[in-house]
Amino acid sequence: MQFKTNDLILRTVTENDIKEIARMWEYPHETTIDKAYEALKYMEDTHSKNRQKSICHLCLGVFQKKEPNVIIGWCGLDGEAEIGKTVLFYMIDEKYRNQGYATQCAMELINYAFEEMEYDIIYGGCAKSNVESYRVMQKVGMVQNSFYENGDYIFSIDREAFLKSKFS
Repeated sequence: MQFKTNDLILRTVTENDIKEIARMWEYPHETTIDKAYEALKYMEDTHSKNRQKSICHLCLGVFQKKEPNVIIGWCGLDGEAEIGKTVLFYMIDEKYRNQGYATQCAMELINYAFEEMEYDIIYGGCAKSNVESYRVMQKVGMVQNSFYENGDYIFSIDREAFLKSKFS
């Protein structure tokens, strides 16, 4: 699976990416090649379970178009994190932040969820101290509508709001 944005390639990682997976899987710390293979196996297993309206877990490597072999982050949709919710996630390496990459990832994944996977609602969340992620979720049309027990923010966007923002 692969998506392209203005600046990025979001794609399924493969065995050819194993050194990059090891470098980025437990960001900001590097992990072992063996653990990278375990991560790759997990991603392959969960991707194979994804169906319309039922995403188990979709994790994509984030690559710049100008450096298509260097993972600069991860993004995806997680249907296992919270019961009954599919949650948007993204993580960009600190060196590449504040360049609009998380916003591009979020927009592409939300579009995929609604257009291809036929979802009615997608959720997101961020720590109350994470101003940058809060802004990303606002930029992609998500609305902060509740809080986790620890006070962190919960966002959501439904298909209708997405379609309105897409065509307005």
